[in-house]
Amino acid sequence: MFTSSMPNLYCADVAAAAGFYRDVLGFDQTYQFPPAGPPQHVELRLGESMLALSSHAAVGHTGLPAPSAGHTQELVVWCADMDAAIARLRAARAPVLVEPYDHVAGHRRAYVADPDGNWLALVQS
Repeated sequence: MFTSSMPNLYCADVAAAAGFYRDVLGFDQTYQFPPAGPPQHVELRLGESMLALSSHAAVGHTGLPAPSAGHTQELVVWCADMDAAIARLRAARAPVLVEPYDHVAGHRRAYVADPDGNWLALVQS
């Protein structure tokens, strides 16, 4: 029946968001629409997980209300080395919202924001 899922983040600047996920976090870009020029929609893959990014304008074409600011979700990204991940994100000027800490569940966790202010939870097992 259902076979997979893909979070789709609504972005003010799809190219900037795609660059962040691709160049800073190491996602591979697998699709872009339109194929040339400023993207309205991009799909990326990291390991087995997929992520889509859509422009606010593209969302308007679907009949949905315009996206608005808010933090109704987070994207969890696992990393092998929390300190190296935070250093890379800082170098890319990503805001670190919560410094790395030892989570009660037994892993290290930190929070950062992407260029649109979407929250990313970084987790190191």
